[in-house]
Amino acid sequence: MTYGYSTSQDRHLNYLNVDLALSVLDFGLAFFNTQQGEDRVLMREQREIRAGQNLSLDVAKAYFQVAAAQKAIKITTSLLEDCRSRYEVISKLSKSRDITPFRAFEETRRFVDMEKRLTNYIRTYENSCVELRSLLGMRPAGKILVDDSMLNKVPEFNSLPDIELMEQIALLQRPELYEIDMQKHINVIECRKTILMMLPNVRIYTDFTNSTNSFLYHMSWYELGIRAAYNLLKLPQQIARYQAYSSQVDAEEARTFAQAIGVMAQVRISHANLIATKERFDINDKVYKTYNDNLKWAVANQKITGELSRLELDHMRLETAETEIDRLMTLGNYYVAYYRILNSIGVRHIDAKSLGELRNELAQAKVRAAEELEKARRTYDEDRAKRVAANTNLQNLTELETTIVNQPLTKFNDVDFIAIYDATPEKANSMLNEKR
Repeated sequence: MTYGYSTSQDRHLNYLNVDLALSVLDFGLAFFNTQQGEDRVLMREQREIRAGQNLSLDVAKAYFQVAAAQKAIKITTSLLEDCRSRYEVISKLSKSRDITPFRAFEETRRFVDMEKRLTNYIRTYENSCVELRSLLGMRPAGKILVDDSMLNKVPEFNSLPDIELMEQIALLQRPELYEIDMQKHINVIECRKTILMMLPNVRIYTDFTNSTNSFLYHMSWYELGIRAAYNLLKLPQQIARYQAYSSQVDAEEARTFAQAIGVMAQVRISHANLIATKERFDINDKVYKTYNDNLKWAVANQKITGELSRLELDHMRLETAETEIDRLMTLGNYYVAYYRILNSIGVRHIDAKSLGELRNELAQAKVRAAEELEKARRTYDEDRAKRVAANTNLQNLTELETTIVNQPLTKFNDVDFIAIYDATPEKANSMLNEKR
């Protein structure tokens, strides 16, 4: 017999060990990361929506440029052929001494200038075709024919609401504002993640072990526990990170107001552009009608005799065609100005049905905004009541007033001054006037 114990074990042993650890911090970070991932997906969707709106406006601009230039080419094709034949007429009149050389030079210069202006529309048409085909995802080379029947009538955009209502719709529909709100929410979640990382990292773990040794009293055993690790040296870094993200939240909020003001300015600028374009079209339309009436009167009532009179009549035709083309170009710009308003508002079309839906959505948004303002007002009243209750001691309040009065105006403690104002507003106003 000995003082020691004897042990026995099987010749071949097999151990099975299963460990399971759950980190509470990782669960919290995963939850916040999921929210940020959803916000980033929504931001990408808003960017795609805005890119689609801008692409629609660019396509509309190129489309109406092509349509106006296309009609201009139809108008000028036969006139340019007549211009080339008129050079021979001028040369014939000059040789026969019917006109002086100076008059021949002047007539030739007038036709050349008119021909240059009219051929510029062909270049505009070619450039607009390249731009439109590129926007449509087609090969830039080659021409393209578009339907220009909408330029045969003058539209009346009477469905546009008031400018104030359009601003409200823009603030509700523009994707950029939603994108800024989502970025602000991402920064808010970063602040919450930083606060979570300041807490101890708690881990719940389970350890299960199984042995094939038949001589053991217990062949399977497990242990369950909680392990906490607290990194105090990381606290200053996390505090600085929280302050940085808080500053970003404030910056995003200021950016929201700035972007909203910019959106409202775009709506007003596009509305003013629509009015100005309509005025320019009315002027060009009036000029064209005057030229056209004079041309019709000249053709119908004046008996044309001789080549010289025909030259003057051809000049009238060319100038009338130029005024007609200017009218068509301005009409195309008028259509584009309307689409620019839709782009600044953030909608594809405005009709009675869609306008009614937008009005209902605005009414719901006003109700939600009123609830948020009421909630903020209650929170402020509660904080104010706490500040007043904390300064019920008049002696301490007097000492605090003396301290603030002795300080420079630039070093006023905002919290203390608000507390004095909540308790005695008259005294706070007199203090401020005294310091001023």
